[in-house]
Amino acid sequence: MLSLADLVGDEFPARRAVFRPGAVPDPGEIASVADIDRVLTGSGLRAPGIRVVKDGSVIPSAHYTSPSTYGYAGLDDVVDPGKVVRLYRKGATLVLGTVNLLLPRLHELCKTVERDVGHPVDANVYVAPPGARAFDVHCDAQDIIVIQAHGAKEWTLFDDIVPNPGGGKLVAPEGDGSTYELRAGDVLHLPRGMPHLVRTAASASVHITISVNTLTWADLLKGFVTDLLRSDEYAAALPMGAGLAERVQPMVRQYADRLAAALTEAATAPAVHEMIYSRPAFGEAHQGGLFSQALLGAPIGPSDRISLRPGTWPLVGEARIKAGDRTFRVPGAVAAACELLMSGPAKVGELAGDPGEAVKIARALVELGLCAPPAPCP
Repeated sequence: MLSLADLVGDEFPARRAVFRPGAVPDPGEIASVADIDRVLTGSGLRAPGIRVVKDGSVIPSAHYTSPSTYGYAGLDDVVDPGKVVRLYRKGATLVLGTVNLLLPRLHELCKTVERDVGHPVDANVYVAPPGARAFDVHCDAQDIIVIQAHGAKEWTLFDDIVPNPGGGKLVAPEGDGSTYELRAGDVLHLPRGMPHLVRTAASASVHITISVNTLTWADLLKGFVTDLLRSDEYAAALPMGAGLAERVQPMVRQYADRLAAALTEAATAPAVHEMIYSRPAFGEAHQGGLFSQALLGAPIGPSDRISLRPGTWPLVGEARIKAGDRTFRVPGAVAAACELLMSGPAKVGELAGDPGEAVKIARALVELGLCAPPAPCP
């Protein structure tokens, strides 16, 4: 599996664009045209999973959905492949959002990048016909890594980086910018806030955008402060009487100081870990092979190598492992082995002094879904 360094080299995060021609030798291994066809035509895709855009405008989903039935449930937002393809032929760009959840190899890559950057990562796929322009010049709130998967696409980048771009926005940069033509296998990294315009020329295009959904200090502090403000102290009513604002204003500093002291006390290392990695934005770790392992099983030996699944961020206690919204009560030896694997892959035999015990520990971590089935050592 490709790593972050394979995609962008050593320049991440960069405060300038990084263009790496041919960095991905076979982009079809990540997401092929056949994979995207299956998502569009054979997955029962629903409207939230796709946007259809043309000349800067989003086409309402009613133009490409049809009523459908799943079992006994009537649904009115199921994507109609025929309608989508007709819109594409008329010049519309298809945007498959968070499509890594439907493409296992792309999901594994996102989770591998996520492990390197420490922030949530997901991916969109953009399918554009020749001569298309989906969006006007805009900037994104994320660092993005673009992988050209098929055809070619022209990216015009502007140096007027917008600091702290929030949700991203349309911009009107000065100058002509710098233009890059991406062909299959090329990679382009844009820092968050860099304005850009994307177009196709004579060729149709499929590109993958891996988004690093940057967590901010506001995200972290808001979580702690929200929890603290639920205490009885802050549920007390403001005083009654005339001139309320004038009476309360001198007291604000007092409550703010208490809140700051409580925040400092609450922000222990385990609490910060949980506040960050339990966020829904991180989603589930890469779960490829989980069912096959449960159904078929596979022998595990002391010489096999084992590692945490990409996107697994465990919080380990003496006899507890918490990963996302799941908590497992486990023997202390299993918890200790999980903590060891947080530093990187290891041989199964290194998980315990006794080889038989080490195999039992490895099997437990695999069955919990925290570790992928081990690969034999070379």
